[in-house]
Amino acid sequence: MTPLSAGVYPGTLDRELAARLLRRAAGFVAIEERDGLVGLDVTQAVARLIGGAQAGPRWQEIHDLEEVSADRGQLNGYRAWQLARLVESPQPFREMVTLFWLDLFAVSALRVDALRLYHDLRSGLRERAFDSLEKVFAFALTHPALLLNLRAPSNYRSQPQQQIGRFIVQYVVGHDPGEKAALVADIARAYTGMFVTSGRLRVLDYEHDPGEKTVGDQTGDLRAEDVARALARDQATIENVVRRLFGWFVTTEVAIPQQLLATAKNVALDGRPIAEVLTVLLGWEECLKDPRYRRVKSPLEVYLAVARPFGYRATTHAAEALAELGWDIVHPPTLAGWPRGQAWLTASQVARHLALVRTMLSGGENWGATSQITEALSRPDWSSRLVETLLDGALSAEARADWQKLAENARDETAKKEAVAFLASLPEFQLA
Repeated sequence: MTPLSAGVYPGTLDRELAARLLRRAAGFVAIEERDGLVGLDVTQAVARLIGGAQAGPRWQEIHDLEEVSADRGQLNGYRAWQLARLVESPQPFREMVTLFWLDLFAVSALRVDALRLYHDLRSGLRERAFDSLEKVFAFALTHPALLLNLRAPSNYRSQPQQQIGRFIVQYVVGHDPGEKAALVADIARAYTGMFVTSGRLRVLDYEHDPGEKTVGDQTGDLRAEDVARALARDQATIENVVRRLFGWFVTTEVAIPQQLLATAKNVALDGRPIAEVLTVLLGWEECLKDPRYRRVKSPLEVYLAVARPFGYRATTHAAEALAELGWDIVHPPTLAGWPRGQAWLTASQVARHLALVRTMLSGGENWGATSQITEALSRPDWSSRLVETLLDGALSAEARADWQKLAENARDETAKKEAVAFLASLPEFQLA
């Protein structure tokens, strides 16, 4: 890996920083996984998260069932297996980066409709999750699922689909499409000749507009693949992607430091893998050590904070409940992606998050509970491990007194689960 800026934390990770890095990258903290990062530097820790753990037979079963659901168009089952990837994957960081790309391109299984085609896009993004921006864009921006998602299956030379240009300019490049009418039009014209029929992409050269178009630093008879290549080198697009990555993995509540923004942009502009951009963003010393840089948990992260460290298995019931809470794992609700930040910090949302945790603790098999939570709550050090698992940082003085009293009086599993719910009710739990 190319040497990183002096702004990246130069030391080795202690337990607190390792937990913060893991929580940001994967949406949860499991003590054993955290301890595997302790003593590593940032580059080594991110490399370990990218590599993940060894896959077991259960993982192959999830993969096979996911494929069957996609082939048969069984959306409810497919949704559950996508949640299972996040809960049980040996590479949870890769799953979270895949979700980021799905958020950026705002591709929804409900809008695409053809589940097999959506699955092909999702699987391809997962495979390329840490590659260069050019490889990700070349795949996603020419994929037929993107066209179906934008309601643009037919792109005639005489009728370019302006919604393609508007989407790319607004959400990928990060400009106001009303102020970039020429760019919107040129991108739409570049996609002419592309048709999606029966789940397959056909390119009809006689329907392609061969006129001159300009996108980024490229001018000429551009096609969709040229748009992807030009945008992967475009400064505005790269800045937008870096800002979106920072918001997804660090915070939307505090602005990205300018030096960090410049450094991450330069890494991407050099054509280096997104893995290196993420190493800079996750390992930037100011953001890693300053607790102000924390993001508001989404319902998915509330679920993962409990499900992953306590060995839950994803169920259709859990996936549907998350969808009802506003986090359908296969359906970004708008072309802006999933809601983020303050959208999850309203009084009603916080109450629903606590209700979600309580239901998980009492819901049994419907929520995929296993014996692992019983084992975790039976340990002599259960109370200290719970705090380290669920909170980023120490308890406040007021909460500490209540917590100590609650922990001392918790004699059975029911009382200890009530202690879990207490931690989930704290403001600190809402931040990752």
